[in-house]
Amino acid sequence: MNNFRYKLMQFMQGRYGMDEMFYVLAVIYIALMFVNMFVQSWLLQLLGLAVFVFAVYRFLSRNIAQRTKENGYALKLIGFFKGGRRKAGRSFNSVQNKSFYKRYAQRNDYYFKRCPNCGKTLRLPRVKGKHGTRCPSCGCQFRVNIRRGKK
Repeated sequence: MNNFRYKLMQFMQGRYGMDEMFYVLAVIYIALMFVNMFVQSWLLQLLGLAVFVFAVYRFLSRNIAQRTKENGYALKLIGFFKGGRRKAGRSFNSVQNKSFYKRYAQRNDYYFKRCPNCGKTLRLPRVKGKHGTRCPSCGCQFRVNIRRGKK
């Protein structure tokens, strides 16, 4: 058993593996097969098989740059359907990820709030209570309620 695991690890080394695009393709495949249970269409069966083969091809691919680019499209698609923080037009690059991790590391000391006028993100000291603040970019004044923080 241990030898099989080692051989599988050797085989998968340098390959792309699973990502969000793989999960999107899996959901599409399952949806197509579910619909095909009632419709009984050879075209849906063939389309589902093509989606499955493409998912396995991506899973075993060694072209990591191309698969990463495709995964970016999947992230945009997921963001479009989820709504919320990620918008369909935003790019998912390393600069945004770095700023996210920087904010995450500072979350206990600072409160991040977007200006309702210009949309710029402000970093405010995390002091519990209701405070008035002014955006340095546009000069808009607004109230901020910080529920968790230092007294």
